[in-house]
Amino acid sequence: MFRLWNQLTKPRVTVLVLATVLPGMYLGTSGYPSLYAISITLFGTYLMSSASFILNQYIERERDAVMYRTKQRPIPAGEISPTKALVLGIVVTILAFVILTYFINLLTAVCALSALLLYVFLYTIWLKPRTEQNIVIGGISGCIGPLIGYAAMANTLPVQAWIMFLMIFLWTPAHFWALAIFLKDDYEFAGIPMMPVVSGIQKTVNQIFLYAFAYSLSVIGFYFVDDRMGYLFLLSAIVLTILILTFAYRLKLSMDKVLAKRFFFFSILHLFLVSIAIVIDSKI
Repeated sequence: MFRLWNQLTKPRVTVLVLATVLPGMYLGTSGYPSLYAISITLFGTYLMSSASFILNQYIERERDAVMYRTKQRPIPAGEISPTKALVLGIVVTILAFVILTYFINLLTAVCALSALLLYVFLYTIWLKPRTEQNIVIGGISGCIGPLIGYAAMANTLPVQAWIMFLMIFLWTPAHFWALAIFLKDDYEFAGIPMMPVVSGIQKTVNQIFLYAFAYSLSVIGFYFVDDRMGYLFLLSAIVLTILILTFAYRLKLSMDKVLAKRFFFFSILHLFLVSIAIVIDSKI
């Protein structure tokens, strides 16, 4: 049962979502967020994120069945029926919303629910099967972690929360397009119009570099929009910027699928380290 839950909910992706909630929580209060607030907010966010992935797999069950990477997921593999998966996704969504509303506040619950609705309806249903820009617009759903964190602590959404939102928005296309390069044949076979399929790898690596550059500017720019950020964050941001731009430039030159996969994983580590640097420097 635990294995089935993990396959349905993509816990490794959810961990990254949770990592973007924490900086918002630490910046959203003048002191330290309580262990109670952190636990409830992260648990509610975990449930909402899990529900979004369950509903995503329900909607994409037919596409998943023809892609090598996804054909062993629980629904196409017959481990759970589509109806049961749909009911589970809806129940977990309601549970997450109730927990966040009752124990934290309504704004936090609305932010978390908006992420799910954007991911399920805007990205999965509308954009993903129709345009190579699907992840640019649809990726908005993955940017809401900092808003959840700020809302949980301050019950408001200041400019710093939206700058962090922008940071993740710019990070997302480079991150997912790198994976799309590695999985180009799978996406092409399934008829999903990801950029490497529609416009080729050359355009994709160029776009990855441009988005990596814009993302890097937003990371360094965060130092100037929050006066709690000190030299520790600024130094970390500069070093991490050099690393990701170097990686993106190498990918731009080589257009190598294996390097694209490595960039995909490195980008996860990069965003995680940026989040940790914000948390640490905000309280030093």
